Amino acid sequence: MNKKLSTAVVGTLSAVMLFATGCGGGTAATVKERDLSKAKIYSMDLTSIEGYTDNVTNGTWAETYDKLIGYIKAEPDKDKRFALMHKAEDILMSTGAIVPLYYYTDVYMINKNMNGFYASPLGYKFFQKTDVNGSTDNVNVCLASEPQSIDPALNSAVDGATIISHCFSGLYRWVQNGDALELEPDCAREEPTKETVDGKTVYTFTLREGLKWSDGTDLKASDFTKAWNRAIDPETAADYEYMFDVIDGYADGNLNAVADDAAGTIKVTLTQDVAYFTELCAFPTYFPVPAGAYTDTKWATEPATYVSNGAYKLTTWDHNSKMVFEKSNTYWDSENIKMKKITNYLSDDSTAMLTSFKNGEYDFIDDVPQDEIPSLKADTEQFRIAGQLGTYYVIFNNNMDLLPASYTKDKSDEEIAKALCEVRTALSLLIDRNYICEEIGQAGQQPASSFVAMGLTDADGATEFYKNANKQPDGSYGYYSVKKSDLSSNRTKAVDTLKKYYTYKDGKFTDFPRMTYLYNTSSGHQTIGEYLQATFKLYGVDMSLVNQEWNTFLETRKQGDYTIARNGWLGDYNDPISFLDMWLTRSGNNDAQFGK
Repeated sequence: MNKKLSTAVVGTLSAVMLFATGCGGGTAATVKERDLSKAKIYSMDLTSIEGYTDNVTNGTWAETYDKLIGYIKAEPDKDKRFALMHKAEDILMSTGAIVPLYYYTDVYMINKNMNGFYASPLGYKFFQKTDVNGSTDNVNVCLASEPQSIDPALNSAVDGATIISHCFSGLYRWVQNGDALELEPDCAREEPTKETVDGKTVYTFTLREGLKWSDGTDLKASDFTKAWNRAIDPETAADYEYMFDVIDGYADGNLNAVADDAAGTIKVTLTQDVAYFTELCAFPTYFPVPAGAYTDTKWATEPATYVSNGAYKLTTWDHNSKMVFEKSNTYWDSENIKMKKITNYLSDDSTAMLTSFKNGEYDFIDDVPQDEIPSLKADTEQFRIAGQLGTYYVIFNNNMDLLPASYTKDKSDEEIAKALCEVRTALSLLIDRNYICEEIGQAGQQPASSFVAMGLTDADGATEFYKNANKQPDGSYGYYSVKKSDLSSNRTKAVDTLKKYYTYKDGKFTDFPRMTYLYNTSSGHQTIGEYLQATFKLYGVDMSLVNQEWNTFLETRKQGDYTIARNGWLGDYNDPISFLDMWLTRSGNNDAQFGK
């Protein structure tokens, strides 16, 4: 899920900027878009995995990556499945279009008198069980700016998911139990029954009796199954529609999920046993939606039409200012919801957020100014750094041609596409990830040498997946070295690669086309962009920075109207596939435009 705010990027770039001053970019041209979607450049050798014979050289994205993700979704053997996921990350990282910078930490400020708050490693914040110095009348929070969408099927951002998780209730929910975050039945009365029928796994959920929507109407089992089919309907254009491909019937556009409203049951047939299926049932895209969602495209934009079934109902929405959520008496577990009202102020101005927090106006903020973190660390009662299952990364548009005309003349799409993979990978090697973590981040981030985040386990349930990424006989892992001692050799390798395609004179490339770096409003994102700009400038590569507000930024990136952009992803559930299936050709989260 898209991480909206980089809440842990601070520091100074003065040293880097001094070195960058005066470095010319030569006669840089404008990058151009090509149709490389069908280029046959990807390889996939699965012959080392028992039962697989695929050995593809120079295949399309669909013939390799898409096909491999399909195998992963259908493979019942855990060891084979995880081996296939490592193969998928190998293909993904070979493109150079995904440039991991660091593994996330979560940084926020919380009133020292607030009790009962908890957050998940997936990025969600939960205020249902909170009080502030014993008071449960109102808690004032600021998560981010205006959400792009709070329709469960259309949201793909963490701030939107936090809002939806307060207003809607799925079959399952996340709860705090001591120090652990655990899943428990929500709208479901109990754990589902599970059986194998004709080689497929069938879950049967029984709903609690008397479930209601916030308008007082009955919530039915079919409200779930209808919502799921709405999410996969092409007309809905849900970014996460691929999340339902584990359910039988997905390929035909009609999910094998049968509701019996009289009995209050939902029978879901999966193509195979999916270990994380109950986690999916706690994910917003799997939540039900009200009748109005099928007749009113703007139902999720105003309180009057935003009918929900969760702990809270939206009562006020002053757009770009604040949203007010009040406890819903129709929620089945309302008696255990402590906080009566949540006022969520909308802002991406981290300085104003911190001021309001210090003044006592806000009890919680999910962003702080980049230059304040060193001093805020002294506030051990209110400044928090927590772990997250996520990766902050840079993304290239896979269809953008960064090569000079002197090279591309008379070259095929395949030759150009292969060269671009090398160029993007080389640019990645110029980046000092340790500098970003230690001098900019300063909040415990770890330099990333792979895309799948640290914290996710491998098949053995003990080893972390990222420590087996591209594992070498000498025990090293990752797709490049992030050791401080290897930065110089990384950069030498990068320059040697780029010399194959660009003119190199006096220590700089003179014909690298001018790039733009797209980022959404946040001083943290800007600081990282400035570091990348300065670093590339040292080698004669010009890159201008372009800032857009959140909703515009998401749409620009989704449409592929960019060259290079900042990105971040938090796992949607505790399985590496949540970092890998987002790059399917059909995925609404495939902003790199692979296969498109």
